[in-house]
Amino acid sequence: MPIVLTLASVLLQAGAEGFLSGRLDVTASLRLSLLAFLATTAVFTAVTWLRRRSRPGPPATAAQRARIRGLLWRMNIASTVTFLGFYLALAWVPAALGASLVAGVGPLAVLLMGTRAGTKPSGPVAWARAVLLLAVSLATAACIQPGLLLGAGPMVYAGAVLAVLAGFGAASLAVVSRRLGALGVDPTRVMAHRFHLTYVLATVLLVLRGGGGTSELSVGTTVITALVGVVVPLYLLQISVQRCPPLVTMVLLTALPGLTYMAQVAFGDAFRPPAAAMVVILVALTVVFALLEARPPRSVPSQVPVRSPRRV
Repeated sequence: MPIVLTLASVLLQAGAEGFLSGRLDVTASLRLSLLAFLATTAVFTAVTWLRRRSRPGPPATAAQRARIRGLLWRMNIASTVTFLGFYLALAWVPAALGASLVAGVGPLAVLLMGTRAGTKPSGPVAWARAVLLLAVSLATAACIQPGLLLGAGPMVYAGAVLAVLAGFGAASLAVVSRRLGALGVDPTRVMAHRFHLTYVLATVLLVLRGGGGTSELSVGTTVITALVGVVVPLYLLQISVQRCPPLVTMVLLTALPGLTYMAQVAFGDAFRPPAAAMVVILVALTVVFALLEARPPRSVPSQVPVRSPRRV
């Protein structure tokens, strides 16, 4: 079930990002972030309040409450890095390239975080899969936008750096969400608390920018896109990541850039057969690797000594 929810979230996000590609400037990116995450916070705050009134849960200890608050603040920081970084990157790089960088570095980022935290070490096979996914993801982006970085301006490189940072933020979100799930925190509560810093910072940047911009998106279109492409898929993803190992989640999200390209084609972008072939390879690797990572570890049968028959 968590894998199905993640795939549904990926499909919705890919459709929204394919639609937004080429339609966002910096002002529109900040406006989308503000509307999407303020609406998400308001909706899930109301849902959390209603659930508490109808079904109050068991009281948590002071230590549990402190740990949950700390994790929710980490979610705020990681959400800000991930979503503001990515949506600002979309103002300077095509959606397929931005998504390739965000999703491609995700599995490697999870492995690096696990190594730094001193958790169970990952084997060389997991590292090899992560490197292969990053290489195929970048190759897919190169087929979608041939020669994009050759002779590109500094803003394209700045957008690429923001996308990589967003990838590390997404990996951190998966790790922290898994810990919140282990503590039994309801996903609606997480959604109600994780975006405070994001919409506040988006508001500050929007005010400092002073409006303007050349985006073709109306406010109504922005609201609908925010609902269908941000609020709903992020809730589905939040449910999933609290029940799924972080590495499995990030491997599944690697399919996002390929599906984003297909959405771009559906919205009028040029169709390139090499890019389509790479998308098929990328999605196939993503599904296979996610299923392999999700398999339970093999149990080693205990060696029971065989007693020789007693002589009478």
